[in-house]
Amino acid sequence: MSVSPLSQLPEAFLRRTRAWLSPPDFDAWCASVERPPLAVRWTGASEATAEGRSYLLEQGLEIEDVPWLPEAWSLGQISRETVSRLPMVADQLLFMQSLSSMACVMAVGVEAGHDVLDLCAAPGAKTSLLRRMQQGSGILVANDLSRRRMTRLRSLLEGLDIQGVDMRTGPGEMMGRDFAGCFDRVLVDVPCSSEGRFSLSDASTWANWSEGVIRGLARRQEALLESACATARRGGEVLYATCTMAPEENERVVDRVLRRGRVGMELIPIDLEIDSARPGLMEWGSESFLPEIRHTRRILGTTTTTPFFMAKLRRTS
Repeated sequence: MSVSPLSQLPEAFLRRTRAWLSPPDFDAWCASVERPPLAVRWTGASEATAEGRSYLLEQGLEIEDVPWLPEAWSLGQISRETVSRLPMVADQLLFMQSLSSMACVMAVGVEAGHDVLDLCAAPGAKTSLLRRMQQGSGILVANDLSRRRMTRLRSLLEGLDIQGVDMRTGPGEMMGRDFAGCFDRVLVDVPCSSEGRFSLSDASTWANWSEGVIRGLARRQEALLESACATARRGGEVLYATCTMAPEENERVVDRVLRRGRVGMELIPIDLEIDSARPGLMEWGSESFLPEIRHTRRILGTTTTTPFFMAKLRRTS
């Protein structure tokens, strides 16, 4: 009898994953782990976007347009090495980024002139797209705790010729005090257990996974989300995101921050139609969550998307 490649992953993780995914969604996730999907987006002049699409087709790639981001294309489950060798990709005119990551930025709802905070910004793929959404108008502050990771962010922005980003290094938990009520939009893509990035070809991606690690991360995530909420102006919006599937880091974090109510916030729907998105879980184990948690979104692992979680909150006072 053949052994499933997924048997490499921690047994407790697989058991938990089966508990919140339907059988068809679990099978789709399995396929995405065995062959992770790829996507690219155009970084050149917006009016020349068609050049990127034509180039991909000329290379013989099967592409799928992205309805909510015309500058992006899904490449499906193709070798990352094959795509990275394409000249336009090597030059970053076509930038490799997961569709789920792009969807996260689009869900922030940035418009030209918005003042924006990227609270946990490095290594910078989302930061670069946030700046593009601003169309060169408005403040963008990119913060991260790690100086090493911020060096990578700076290098990425320079490589894409992106300017006008105020880069800061420090604990995100302090930004709510230092930048209280300053921003129209805030992205807080928190450090997480990264279950959505587990790779069967790289055991290091799950080597440190445990339920204890998840609980420790959740405490910090709550503090980061509360800090992010404090930086928003009244009427401003905060997008909380993770690339993990653990309810303790997703629905429970949002539920606990809302129940504490240290900053007046309301959970609002995410206006982004993604086929692989599902409503947030309403309970986990013996714990039930607030009714509004239904507005959160889980993006499933599929042939086009990787697992992701998003929740959008608006400041009310």
